[in-house]
Amino acid sequence: MIITFGSINVDFVYEVEEMPQAGQTLLAKRFRTESGGKGANQALAAARDGAEVVMVGAVGKDGLADVGLQNLSTVTDISRVARVAEPTGNASIHIDAEGRNMIVVAAGANLSASSDAVEETLLQRANIVLMQMENDVVEAEKLIRRTLAAKAISILNLAPAYPLPQQVLSLCDLIVVNEDEAEALARWLGCGSSAQALSAHLDTGVLRTLGGNGAEACAFGEYVRIPAMSVEVKDTTAAGDCFVGVLSSALDRGQPLKSAMERASVAAGLACSRNGSQRSIPERGETDLAKS
Repeated sequence: MIITFGSINVDFVYEVEEMPQAGQTLLAKRFRTESGGKGANQALAAARDGAEVVMVGAVGKDGLADVGLQNLSTVTDISRVARVAEPTGNASIHIDAEGRNMIVVAAGANLSASSDAVEETLLQRANIVLMQMENDVVEAEKLIRRTLAAKAISILNLAPAYPLPQQVLSLCDLIVVNEDEAEALARWLGCGSSAQALSAHLDTGVLRTLGGNGAEACAFGEYVRIPAMSVEVKDTTAAGDCFVGVLSSALDRGQPLKSAMERASVAAGLACSRNGSQRSIPERGETDLAKS
């Protein structure tokens, strides 16, 4: 079972020919509203891949809350998602003609999410506790320490990049970063940005995603490098979250690291080949078929 402590957002998505520059007004080709948030995306990806997932977070008491929860409510346990006075988190996403994105997030209710909602009996049942950096970092730190004591596997997606204390990062079993986040982490630590360099410096597992070049990991006593699945990219929104969620699902089922990474890469490739945030995340059968 996977506990996901993370953000729940509503995405306002603008499809544009090119990214706006400072002071520039552009007309979007298309607009849509979708469920999103790194925590919610990753929880949904893990659940669609077959994992039992408990989502822990917070939404507002506004009209956006139901939009943020509409997909999660069908496949995950959302009984520990609090309703708070702050507005539901949201994000403005611009996607250009090449499928690249630019995102601005307003955390809102996500900063009110409490790790205390993960009761001890639930934590003892979990194989994996999955976290990101769109909630209060103090709450994330508390849960990392509690997960260590519970002997579950803690996976921290350091996104967006934030300078957590090195001793806290070292308590995690696996830290997942993309190339930009790896560079930021390397600057804070004063070391190289490869998975090997970061892992050696932190004395814990590190997985670095490399976009079209695949992913590498130095974790659980081994080094793994995998290629990306070749696809026609339509929209990269949520693809990274899809990778992390499916990786967690595969590890939860006891798959070796390399197999879990390969499965996650296939699922993320499928997400990149589709438009949308959560609607781009594949079901387990789709990933099985694409992987075969």
